Amino acid sequence: MSGTVRAEAPGRLLELVRALGGSPERVLAAAGVAAADFADPDRPIEVEIVLRLIAAAAHEVGDDRFGLHAGSRMDYGALGVLSYAVLNAPTVGTALRNFERYARSHFRGPRIRLEIDGDEARLELVLDVPDGVPRRHHAEAAAVVGLHIMRQLIGRDWRPRRVRFAHDRPRDVSEHERIFGAPLGFRQGVHVGLVFDARDLERPVRDADRRLLPIIERHLDELLAKPEPGDAWLGEVRSAIASSVCDGHPGIQAVARRLGVSVRTLQRRLGEQRTVFKTLVEDVRRELALRYLADGRTRLTDVAFLVGYSELSAFGRAFHRWTGSTPLAMRRSLTAASTTRA
Repeated sequence: MSGTVRAEAPGRLLELVRALGGSPERVLAAAGVAAADFADPDRPIEVEIVLRLIAAAAHEVGDDRFGLHAGSRMDYGALGVLSYAVLNAPTVGTALRNFERYARSHFRGPRIRLEIDGDEARLELVLDVPDGVPRRHHAEAAAVVGLHIMRQLIGRDWRPRRVRFAHDRPRDVSEHERIFGAPLGFRQGVHVGLVFDARDLERPVRDADRRLLPIIERHLDELLAKPEPGDAWLGEVRSAIASSVCDGHPGIQAVARRLGVSVRTLQRRLGEQRTVFKTLVEDVRRELALRYLADGRTRLTDVAFLVGYSELSAFGRAFHRWTGSTPLAMRRSLTAASTTRA
């Protein structure tokens, strides 16, 4: 798994799709998720799902530059209290260190990284996702959000020296050039990065409330000091289920043996996390199926086998229950969405 983010930001993405005349329902179906998953803004959503969601949104509204435009319309409320720790720091350097330090209050897995190399500084979003997961629109939205944060800290005329992306260069980058006003680099090995003058780190933050910052930092420190609510352990359970699914035996006894616990202990701990074994199995099967379908090279019969179904018809019924779509229609949708990366 590649980590999670709070449901608030992707939930706002669905509102944007509706405002642009698209169907959030079709976007959800294409990404293989349900609207109920976004009802609680604090609910953790898998990063891969978010990337598929924004790619599907781009396809739905017919905007090849959707990530750039979505990022420009995002407000800081989607970052929650994290934004206050950034915007009320005394200097830009402190603000970005706070962003780096407290980002875990907003997402788990993705990392904000600030590095200084001579006269240059780099603000990067590090995101590890499997090949085949569409990165482009998420990365470009994140880059625009980063640009707007820097301009909020420094001033509207601020520009980076360079902007770096991991995805391939789009055919038309005129909108990128207009927005960033800086050289662009693609296939750079980092999900997104803004390179800028290291002296900018010494600048004072405009309109910062110095009295508010210690209160916000104390709140975030207390938040991060709390044990994670079973995220790591649930990740282990999901991994064990994924292995058991591939072996063809995703039963609770087999998974409990892999984890070295009794069935009763496994059930109790899942109950403490307000979930049940069957729900996790369905989630893992759905995520694996979406990954295999996005690959485009795996036959549908093989996809069915890999997620634990001996018959294609049974897999088709289960997949329709998970997503409201057929495996073939989903493959076409994912393939169409992935073409927006080029």
